[in-house]
Amino acid sequence: MALFVNTNVAALNGQKNLNDVTARMNSSFEKLSSGSRINSAKDDAAGLQISDRLTTQVIGLEQATRNANDGISIAQIAEGALGEMTNNIQRMRQLAVQGGNRTLSSDDREALGQEFEKLLNVNNGIANRTAFGTQKILNSESPETGFQIQTGAYAGEQDSITTGNAELTALFGKVAVDESGVGALSLITNATASDLGAMGTAGKLIAGYMMVNDVSAVSLAAAALFTPVEGNVSELGTTAAAEVNVSSLVTILTKETVASAANSSEIATILVSANITGLSSELTTVSNWSGEELNTVHGFATDVLLDSMSGLITQVDKQRAKLGAEQNGLTSVVRNNTTAVVNVSDSRSRIQDTDFAAETAELTRNQIIQQASTTILSQANQLPQTALTLLG
Repeated sequence: MALFVNTNVAALNGQKNLNDVTARMNSSFEKLSSGSRINSAKDDAAGLQISDRLTTQVIGLEQATRNANDGISIAQIAEGALGEMTNNIQRMRQLAVQGGNRTLSSDDREALGQEFEKLLNVNNGIANRTAFGTQKILNSESPETGFQIQTGAYAGEQDSITTGNAELTALFGKVAVDESGVGALSLITNATASDLGAMGTAGKLIAGYMMVNDVSAVSLAAAALFTPVEGNVSELGTTAAAEVNVSSLVTILTKETVASAANSSEIATILVSANITGLSSELTTVSNWSGEELNTVHGFATDVLLDSMSGLITQVDKQRAKLGAEQNGLTSVVRNNTTAVVNVSDSRSRIQDTDFAAETAELTRNQIIQQASTTILSQANQLPQTALTLLG
C-alpha cells in the first residue's frame, strides 16, 4: 500500500463517516426533543403533506365542535325562555277558565284582567329580551330559516338552529297559518264579515271583541285587536307587520256583554252569517241580549280565550319540539366530531410522531458508531507520521 503525506485518504473517510453519524445523531436529538418524527420536509416529504392535511382536519373538527356547542347553548337559552312562556300561558288559560263564571263582579274581572294583561306583556318581554350575547333569538330579529352553524371541518358542512319568533303577534300569526293558511290575514284591518269564518281563532277573537265591546263594524274590531306597524297590513306575525293590541284583547276577559247592548241584533246577524262556530241564528231575532242569549254570548267569549291560549301553547310547544330535535342533532354532531378527532389524530400520530423506542435505539447505535469513528479518525490522522521514519 502506498504511503502518502499530502492526502490522508483514511482520515478523509473517517471524517466523512463521522460527519454522517453526527448528522444522524442530530436528527435523532431533534426528533426526541420535539416529539415529532417530521420536523422539516427533508425528514419525510410525502408524510409532511399527509400529516398537514390531517392537521387541517383535526383543527377544523375541533372548532366545529365548539361551534356546535354554541348552537346547543342557543337552543338551551331559547327553550328555557319558551318554557317560562308556556307557564305564563297556562296561567292565562287558567284565568280565562276562571273568567268563564258570570258570577264574578266587575272588580273581580278587573283583577283577572290585570294579571292576564301583565302576563301577556311579560311574555312579549321575554321574547324581546332573550338573546345569545347581543343576538336576539326569540323576536322578529330571529331569522325564519334559523341560525347557520358550521359543524364540519369543510365547506358545505352546516346545520341550523331555528329558535323562531315567540312574540305574541307572531304566535297568533302561526295559529292563523295553521288554521287557515297565509292569505287569511293578508288584509286584516280591512276584514269583512265574510272573512271572519276563514280566519279561525283570529276571526273568533274579532267576534268576541265585537260582542263584549258592542262594536258592529268588523273592520273597527279587527283594527282594535291587530294594529298594523307603520301602515303595513300584510301577514300577521311572520314579518312583524302587525301587533296584537294587548289592552283590547284583555277586554274579552274583563268586559261582560250587557242586556242593553245597542248593536246586539246587528252583531249577531254579522257573526252568524260569517259562520262563526257556536253562535245560534236565534241571536239575530232579538233586539237585546238577555237570559239565555247572554249566557251564549258569554260562553262564546270564554271559549274564544280558551281556544286562543290553547293555540298559543301549541305554537310554543312546536318551537320547543323543533329546538329539542335540533339540539339532539347537534349533540350527535359533537359526539361524531369528537370521535373523528380521536381517530384522525391517531392516524396523524402514526405518521408524524416520534417512536421513542425505535429512535432511542437508533440514537444509541449512532453514538457507538460515533465513538468508533472518532477513534478510527484519531488513528488515521497518525498515519502520515509513519512517513517520518523513512526520512530519518
